[in-house]
Amino acid sequence: MADFSFQDAKDIINRICKAAENNEFPTRQSFMDMLQTNPHIAVQGYNAYAKIFFWNQASVNLYGYREDEAVNKDLTELILPPEMRGFAQDMITNGAKTGSMPAAGACDLLDSNGDYLTVYSGHVVFQWDHTSIPEFYCIDLGIQSENEK
Repeated sequence: MADFSFQDAKDIINRICKAAENNEFPTRQSFMDMLQTNPHIAVQGYNAYAKIFFWNQASVNLYGYREDEAVNKDLTELILPPEMRGFAQDMITNGAKTGSMPAAGACDLLDSNGDYLTVYSGHVVFQWDHTSIPEFYCIDLGIQSENEK
């Protein structure tokens, strides 16, 4: 899977996060339709307990875990370095209460080999069908390292 320039990844992820904030995905299907037209974007769906329920092919390509290896696992334990896990849990808890997530940004996550990879990552939270159960989505694009430019 090709990595993106920092600016390209930032533009794409921020555009999707802004669209989510503006309620441009009124249903789960509208969000999934957008993902189908952007198959290069790695997306992980997870619940308020960080348990993964959605893992697309771009996530397989980026992180190296098959869908069956990722679904029902804890997102924070699967791809986040130990030093980020507490922050991520707090972010999810706050997102469940407020319906908002922190701004997107670049970060170093872990692949299936335990190697670091740099991604531009955004998070969105949805509460479709007027339920009280939020769905969270992490939206990632790999970023070219300075050595690859």
